[in-house]
Amino acid sequence: MNKDNSAKKWIAFAIAFALVIISLLAGKKTDKAEDIAKDKLMDQYAQDFKSIFDQYQTETIQGSNDKQKIMVVNLAGVIGDGQAYDAIMEDLEKAREDESIKAVIMEVNSPGGAVYNSEQIHNMIEKIKDERKIPVYTVMETLAASGGYYVSVAADKIYASNESLTGSIGVIMSSYSLQGLFEKYGIKEQNITTGAMKDAGSTGKDMTEEQKKYFQALADSAFERFVKVVAEGRNMKEEDVKKLADGRVYDGSQAIKNGLIDEVGDMEKAIKDISKQAKLTDPLVFRRTNYLNSFQSLFSKVNEFKNGSAKLGDLEVLKEFMDQGYPQPMYLYGN
Repeated sequence: MNKDNSAKKWIAFAIAFALVIISLLAGKKTDKAEDIAKDKLMDQYAQDFKSIFDQYQTETIQGSNDKQKIMVVNLAGVIGDGQAYDAIMEDLEKAREDESIKAVIMEVNSPGGAVYNSEQIHNMIEKIKDERKIPVYTVMETLAASGGYYVSVAADKIYASNESLTGSIGVIMSSYSLQGLFEKYGIKEQNITTGAMKDAGSTGKDMTEEQKKYFQALADSAFERFVKVVAEGRNMKEEDVKKLADGRVYDGSQAIKNGLIDEVGDMEKAIKDISKQAKLTDPLVFRRTNYLNSFQSLFSKVNEFKNGSAKLGDLEVLKEFMDQGYPQPMYLYGN
């Protein structure tokens, strides 16, 4: 990290620390008018600090030509709704609009995640390629599986190390049956529905065979779309993709043999190659940094301090499971 990046990092830390102090000063919320006013003021201060903080959320990797930029978009962790997903979409939208950005490198380290979010990222990459006519490469790190691979195949070229794990082409739908726990406490689920599938996947009872077939059809439908995306992105026949698509992962050397990636290489090689393809001279290579994420656990601890915490008993555990939502197709490696 150069001196400018180091300075930005310390400024970001200082702002984040200020946010923590503001959070602590806010204290426990009450219904008193003065406390409500204080909370609103503190919330406004936090928003103001965050807007300043966002200015220090980029890191220069190399290069100095700001007329020819390469944006590195970091996709790490499970793909789904939230701050990380929003940041990725904002970065890709910037690449779509900023004429000074001449190439994009997706930096992927993800087991995949939600079908919808994976598709949205993939589609945005396709839009950038179609509208801007600029190259997009993917560099895989430790893991780029399932939805992580779905996103990657939108790129013009894919790099991975020999030890990167990728593939896991497939769909999983997870659900829980709490019927035994319900019976322990004498709880019976009684749903009034207008159709046999309306409460399919409810945690209060085991699935019927008909409901399992219903969810299997949803998973199969998402799987067919996954296979089609891989076939189109990798210029393969769908029947050949399906031979590889039993959910298993492949290391880098296996992935090359199977046509899932293009080369063994790292970020440095990808920058060199994409610069050559786009005919760039000393391009400024940059990425959004994640200084704010370093403090998320600290903010969580602050909230626990303010609000208190308690160990969960059986009934609280039951509620936690019930609040996790309904079964949905996921492009996710493992469970």
